[in-house]
Amino acid sequence: MKKEKTIGLLELQAEKAKLEGDRAVLGERLQALNAEREKSQQQLIMIAGALQALSHLIQTVDPEISLEEQVEADLNLDETHGPGPDEEK
Repeated sequence: MKKEKTIGLLELQAEKAKLEGDRAVLGERLQALNAEREKSQQQLIMIAGALQALSHLIQTVDPEISLEEQVEADLNLDETHGPGPDEEK
C-alpha cells in the first residue's frame, strides 16, 4: 500500500504567507533598483551633456584641421619655402 502524504490547511496558509512576504521584499527591491536605474540614466545624460559642452569648447579654442587639410598645408609649405640651411640650393 502507498502511504499518502497530505498537507494540512495550516501548512498551506503558512506557505502562502511566506510567498507573500517574499513577493513584498522583491517588490521593494525592484523599486529600489528602478530608482537607482533612473539615477544612473540621469547621470549618463548629464555626463553626455558635459562631454558635448567640453567638445564644443575645445573645438572653439583649438579647431581641428582634417588630416587631408594638414597634408595639403604641409605640401604647400614644402613647395614654397625653398631649401633649408643644410639642404643644397
